[in-house]
Amino acid sequence: MSRLKPETQIKRRIQEIEGILATADEDKLALVRPLITQVAHLEVQLEGLMAKLEAEGFVEEYKNGENQFGTKESTVSKAYSSTFKNYVNAVRTLIQCLPVAAQPDAEDALTDFIKERPR
Repeated sequence: MSRLKPETQIKRRIQEIEGILATADEDKLALVRPLITQVAHLEVQLEGLMAKLEAEGFVEEYKNGENQFGTKESTVSKAYSSTFKNYVNAVRTLIQCLPVAAQPDAEDALTDFIKERPR
């Protein structure tokens, strides 16, 4: 099975998120619509970063000068961590747009998603 283009993945995810938020107040939805697009983009970026992490690892070697060398957290690992934190915060903001009765279910879905992501 061929992998979908990132643009296609993003469009599909935007539709899914808008479907989830269909019960949200229209005023709130108008405010967070750009955030929906960002969340979809972040998901695609996270997938790409995770693929790089799996290939390159969380640690990289460095050398500064002749005698200074060692290992450090990889640049990709730092980027993944930062992107993931931003993603979680954005999703929580979107969840808050839902009617109060639907928020616990959405929080459970977010928790399940976080637990399923490879580390």
